[in-house]
Amino acid sequence: MKRYFAVFIALYTIVLLYMMFYASGREPSEISYIQYQPFITIQHFFNDHDVDNQAFIINIFGNIFLFSPFGWLGLCIRKFNRFVPITLFFLIIISIIESIQYLTGRGVADVDDVFLNTIGMLIGFFLFKYVTWKNIANIKFHFDLLDSKKNRISTAL
Repeated sequence: MKRYFAVFIALYTIVLLYMMFYASGREPSEISYIQYQPFITIQHFFNDHDVDNQAFIINIFGNIFLFSPFGWLGLCIRKFNRFVPITLFFLIIISIIESIQYLTGRGVADVDDVFLNTIGMLIGFFLFKYVTWKNIANIKFHFDLLDSKKNRISTAL
């Protein structure tokens, strides 16, 4: 399971990066900016009645749910089974990506995107914790197997 998820998340990350930098005809632009005031973009999508439903869904729900698989990184990296390490790691990485969008002119560095992407990752993380707690798909077996392999290696050394 761990190997399959590692391959999935690597490919998924590549596709998301492509979407963030090249999809929908994104071209480098001389005009780029940073939206550093929280909730301005979110308010725009909720309050502006001229925004069509597709733009709302893409910007609000897309920014949340497209990043939920990253909450499952604990399958690959054991320390990401805890809230603080995975949240700090994700905040740093997504902030770097948003900054690169700004620097390359291929998007807007928007604090609301960081917020929504992190909410999505946290939804995935809490779903991962729930699945592990309820032992859905025998997920505890995979962690127990990983622990027993580590114990065998450490005792062999």
